[in-house]
Amino acid sequence: PSLPQSSRVHHAHTGTGALALACAAAVPGTVAHELVRGGGSGGCGGGGEAGAELRIAHPQGVMRVHASVGRDADGRHVAHSAGMVRTARYLMVGEVVV
Repeated sequence: PSLPQSSRVHHAHTGTGALALACAAAVPGTVAHELVRGGGSGGCGGGGEAGAELRIAHPQGVMRVHASVGRDADGRHVAHSAGMVRTARYLMVGEVVV
C-alpha cells in the first residue's frame, strides 16, 4: 500500500531522536531495549547493553549511535553520555554576486 502524500516517510532520522533512542535502548524494560536486546527487527541492531553501538536504519542509510545510562543514588536512570558518528558533507554550495 502507498502512503498518502501528507504521510510520506522522512528521508532521514533526527540526531536528537537517535540519541534518545540509544538512551532508551540501554534501559532494561523499555520497548527499545526489548527490540534491540536480541538484535530484533525494525531496523535496529545492537545488543541493548549500556554503551553498545545501536544502528538505526532509515531511507538514507544507517546511523550509528551509543549511550551510557546508569542509575543515580535514588535509583533513577541517568544518561551519562550519548554520541553518534557522522560524516562531514556539504550542506549548501552556491555563488554570491556582489
